[in-house]
Amino acid sequence: MPWKAATLELFNMRSVLLFLGILLTVSAFAQPLPVDPEATDSPHPWRLWEGQSKAAAAERAAKASPRDGMSAQDHYDVHFYDLDLDVDPSAEILTGSVTVKALVTNDDLRQFVLDLDSVHTVSAVREGDAAVEWSHAGDHLVVTLSRDYLLGEEVVVTVDYSGDPSSAGNAFGWDSTGGEPMIWTLSEPYGARTWWPCKDLNDDKADSVDLHIAVPQGMTAASNGLLVGEDATFDRHIFHWESRYPIATYLVSLAVHPYVTYTDWYVSSEGDSLPIENYVVPAYEQEARQGYAVTADMIEAFTEGYGEYPFMDEKYGHAHFPWGGGMEHQTCSSMLYYYYHPGLVAHELAHQWWGDMVTCATFHHIWLNEGFATWSEAYWREQSSGMAAYRDEMDDAEYLGPGTIFVEDPSDFGSIFDGNLSYNKASWVVHMIRGVLGDEDFFAALALYRERFAYSSATTEDLQAVVEEISGRDFEAFFQQWIYGEYYPRYLYNYLITPGDEESLIQLRIEQLQDEAGVFVMPIKLRITSTTGTHWHTVENDRRIQNYSFTVSGIAVLVELDPQKWILRQALGGSATGTPEAPADLALKAYPNPFNPKTTLQLTIPEAGRWRLDLYDAAGRRVRTLLDESLSVGIREVSWDGRDSTGRGAAAGVYFAVAQGSAGRQTTRLVLVR
Repeated sequence: MPWKAATLELFNMRSVLLFLGILLTVSAFAQPLPVDPEATDSPHPWRLWEGQSKAAAAERAAKASPRDGMSAQDHYDVHFYDLDLDVDPSAEILTGSVTVKALVTNDDLRQFVLDLDSVHTVSAVREGDAAVEWSHAGDHLVVTLSRDYLLGEEVVVTVDYSGDPSSAGNAFGWDSTGGEPMIWTLSEPYGARTWWPCKDLNDDKADSVDLHIAVPQGMTAASNGLLVGEDATFDRHIFHWESRYPIATYLVSLAVHPYVTYTDWYVSSEGDSLPIENYVVPAYEQEARQGYAVTADMIEAFTEGYGEYPFMDEKYGHAHFPWGGGMEHQTCSSMLYYYYHPGLVAHELAHQWWGDMVTCATFHHIWLNEGFATWSEAYWREQSSGMAAYRDEMDDAEYLGPGTIFVEDPSDFGSIFDGNLSYNKASWVVHMIRGVLGDEDFFAALALYRERFAYSSATTEDLQAVVEEISGRDFEAFFQQWIYGEYYPRYLYNYLITPGDEESLIQLRIEQLQDEAGVFVMPIKLRITSTTGTHWHTVENDRRIQNYSFTVSGIAVLVELDPQKWILRQALGGSATGTPEAPADLALKAYPNPFNPKTTLQLTIPEAGRWRLDLYDAAGRRVRTLLDESLSVGIREVSWDGRDSTGRGAAAGVYFAVAQGSAGRQTTRLVLVR
């Protein structure tokens, strides 16, 4: 029988922490991967490792599917789990006694249904202190209560059981590292049932969980929440962890090894201190100290964007385990013991907000967990290194292939944890919402999303309602096309510039070329460069072919569609078709281009008269005038030596040559390299 510590004195009040997991990780039903960080050119190799593990998990799909039609589980709401576990690595047997306290939510409840894999032998079931009848088949333990329980009554059921959880799949592992046992759990999505009896559904979080974990002497057990007590027998060390925040079953974890432990600290703006407790393999202590040193800065950065760290009364930290990547166990992320990448650290930390505090209601909507966490990798780059780094990170996550982000079949593990869809493209959805809303409304929407669904669960439609409430916009088309639809828009655009005395008329044509998907409904930002500077204009695009007309001040030289790439798209064309008055043989060319130190501009003049040839930088400022004189019909060549009107060398970058005369106007783009 398991060892249970009576209430013991606090020892090292926030000691042993967390462990396990494969980054977003497939309830993990595959063997841990031997990972070589140099084996891939990907900037995020852990995503590749995870994808491999998830594919191997598909064999579990038929057995561990959501709900399995057990509607009786809808008739109660779990409030508390007490796990009393004895972990025996030599025999590879887990012995447990788990108590469940629940509130009846229907008029009567006679059958109390829990999820528990059939690899376990159930020895006894009690209702309160009295033995009751039960049956155990497949993944379900059906307890027949002594009477009908009425709406609002509390039910208390205890299950005694034992078995080898590793034989049910890879949600629980008996491994070793450095010659010492390493026991771990990784329960996402449906693996909690393989090592403890529970209601294994995301939309019923327990209000609190206790874990009493007995392990061989010399070993440490890390878990969720706070370490509130320790005890010992002649051959066992018992760790008592308690979590007093609501928690989904797949986030309950344990990690066992002779860990070295150390603590860093995050201090909030209010002066509250949060321990960052790390449980690391001794041989990798120095690497861990370096790799995890950035955690406190990340918490501070995410707090500014997402609100205060959600579990301030407990802790955060990392526990080493052998899986490729990491797993966001609540307050204790499990991390591969020999791999330290800031993107991975940021990803699992961000899950504490998006995935742990606010959890996807079902794994149809896993993108709400993984998309936000993947986007947070870019957000951390922005906070630590600037907007260019953010955009580089988003470019790395670009996915232009098929498939819906919404998981149509959540019994298919490969679909749940598809790196291209649930992670990368989903992160672009978050990025695009930011682009449509602007930062003020975007972060206000995150705040409302957190407020409304904190310590609970949410669906895509819940997020959509929040975004619409904050913005006052209809986002139905947006979510339908990006979450439930496939592919992306391919824009072909061209424009016509007609200059006036003080402003230019822009006539723009946008065509959507994609055949695989319907027409995308998106606002598109345009950047117009003119002699008075840079101008921004947004057009609402909702047709296959659409024409727009608007004016900007000054003489416009360039129109760019979505230049900052706020849309997951391809943009083709972008050429100026000239002005209505310009004859077809008016031309302006440059060679070489790009150039250094000089280029030659060739102007074909169809009509004699006064002609100007000016150079502008990307901000629309005139850099130099190369021509301003009366010219006859023909070809005129003039060189530019890369210097401005004062004779100083111009900076490397993009410039625009604009020729204008009585026959019309032409523009060409120049690139000066240094």
